[in-house]
Amino acid sequence: MPLVPTKRLAAFAYLAAAVAVVAGLAPAVRGPLFLFDVALVLLVVFDVVAVLGHRIGVTRTVAQIFSLGRANPVTLLVENRSNRALSLTLDDDPVEDAEAPALPASVDLAPHQRVTVRYELTPKRRGPRELGGVTARYPGPLGLVQRQERTLLPAHVDVYPDVHAARLLELLRRQGRQDARLGSMRVRGGDTDFERLRPYAVGDEPRFVDWRATARRDDLTVRQFQAESDQNVVFALDIGRSMRGESEGLTSVDHALNAAMLAADVALRTGDKAGLLVFDDRPRTFVPPTGGRSGARKITRAIYALDASLAATDYRAATAFLQTQVKARSLFILFTHVLDQRSARELASALRSLLPRHLPLCVLMRDMDLEAMVSAPATSEEDLYAKGAAAEQIAAREDLLRALKKAGVLVLDAKPGDVTPELVKRYLEVKARRLL
Repeated sequence: MPLVPTKRLAAFAYLAAAVAVVAGLAPAVRGPLFLFDVALVLLVVFDVVAVLGHRIGVTRTVAQIFSLGRANPVTLLVENRSNRALSLTLDDDPVEDAEAPALPASVDLAPHQRVTVRYELTPKRRGPRELGGVTARYPGPLGLVQRQERTLLPAHVDVYPDVHAARLLELLRRQGRQDARLGSMRVRGGDTDFERLRPYAVGDEPRFVDWRATARRDDLTVRQFQAESDQNVVFALDIGRSMRGESEGLTSVDHALNAAMLAADVALRTGDKAGLLVFDDRPRTFVPPTGGRSGARKITRAIYALDASLAATDYRAATAFLQTQVKARSLFILFTHVLDQRSARELASALRSLLPRHLPLCVLMRDMDLEAMVSAPATSEEDLYAKGAAAEQIAAREDLLRALKKAGVLVLDAKPGDVTPELVKRYLEVKARRLL
């Protein structure tokens, strides 16, 4: 029977100890001290007897799939099975690599009352996670001891990349809205595949105005064309040691996975096929381009428990593998983070080898710590050397960006937290401009 002494009992115990010291010097105090000790023991026994038995019932409701980096709801149904009111302190077992800032929670329960307690769990790593037991602690009638009841509620959850982003995108579509960071989510084509007539909007080209329809409707009307579908979009994800860095609480791999999942969802919904290559010093996992829901499921399963390794990245091996596996012209979106000039040269050479048969898009995530180091004031000679090294690294990165753009490689240079919306916008731009 787990019992925990309270601060009130500790205060009485300190008081008894202080009186015992005085009693050692003044024998007349020993009688009252004895009575005080007996009374305290009897009160503690009364409080212990009063909390005997199980008074708390707890059940947990939790989803089987959690989204990485998001607050996932967990619901606890707590029942007071006793005939007296209870003031509970409720806590759930900690989950590895996750945060629950709302725990422990305080709950007041009337006799035989049920209360729903909701808290949010934010995972910081992907993979399988286990939920254990729920612990409830409540004081006795006198507040001298606390009874601790533990209810085992084992549950298994899987932490995936941010799956809610795609659901939010679908909700915005249905509501006819758009995210300010994503821009227009409508994929419009060139001037060959007519789709429909629609009212003129700011930014439409005058050559698309349908003057006959405008005259009939007495409203400026333009022709809208749809983009070509059934094209390949392959996401090549670097999981080498350069992707182990963290930003905003997530690793570079996690930022890349979130962006890839949302961009893949957009591609699949527009009728394209999505594939995946995971690589470091050699190709690790390959999912051929597949359309529809099965394509999304295959990609999600492949990246479920993915993590960065300590191997050096081999870009040439990855691009050579892609060219042997994917014959049709495709958009290859490569996520990586370059640490040195040698890696930059190898990356540029590997991406140039994909041209002109394929269209490569290189997603480079900026190192925010490095940029902060450059802009921070120097307070010592060591700071000056560090700022110089950081500035040299950033300059080399700018040289890489210029070299890739000059070679005809599309480049997305963004902060880790902005990669997802910027990638979706770039994909829609590629489709609208018929670059693929």
